[in-house]
Amino acid sequence: MSLDKEKKDMRLLRPIIRLSNGAGHLAEWLVVLMMGLILFEVFMRYVIQRPLRIADEFSAYMLAGISFLGTAYTWTKRGHVRITSLISSLPPRVASWVRLITLVVALIFSVLLSWAGYSYLAFSFRMGMKSATWLNVPLQWVQIPLVAGFFLLLCVVAENVVRAIVALRSGKNIEEEVP
Repeated sequence: MSLDKEKKDMRLLRPIIRLSNGAGHLAEWLVVLMMGLILFEVFMRYVIQRPLRIADEFSAYMLAGISFLGTAYTWTKRGHVRITSLISSLPPRVASWVRLITLVVALIFSVLLSWAGYSYLAFSFRMGMKSATWLNVPLQWVQIPLVAGFFLLLCVVAENVVRAIVALRSGKNIEEEVP
C-alpha cells in the first residue's frame, strides 16, 4: 500500500478514533463523578446523618455508562482479554486467518448488540419507561450510552475487519496491522 493511500485511509478512520477516544474519556470522568457521589453519600450518611438516597441508583447508571462507553476505547487500546497461547503457536498466515475469522464474529456480535440496544431504546422511548424507584428517572437517557457504546464498538470492529482484509491481501501479518 502506498504512503498516500495509507494516509487517506487513516483520514477516514480519524472520526471513529476520535469518537471512541471521546467516549473513553467520558467514561473516565464518569468514574470520577461516581466516586465523588459515593464519597458524598458516605459523608452525608455517617457524618451529617442525612443520607442522599440517590447515590445507589445514580452510581449504578454511571457504572453502566462507563461499561458501555468504554468498550470501543478499550478495544482500540487492546485492553480486552485476549487468549494468545494457541494463536502464537500457529504459523503467521494461519494466525492471520484465525484473527480475521474472530474479527468477523466480533463484527456480527457487535451488529446484533447495536440492533438490540437500538430496539430497546426505541421501545423505552415509545413506552416512556421510568425507573421503579421513588426518583422515577426517565430510563431513555440512561440507556443512550448503551446504544452509543455498542455503535462505537461496531464502527471500531468494522474498521479492524477492513484493515485485516487489506493486510491479509497484501501478505502482511494481521497482528502487526490491526490493533
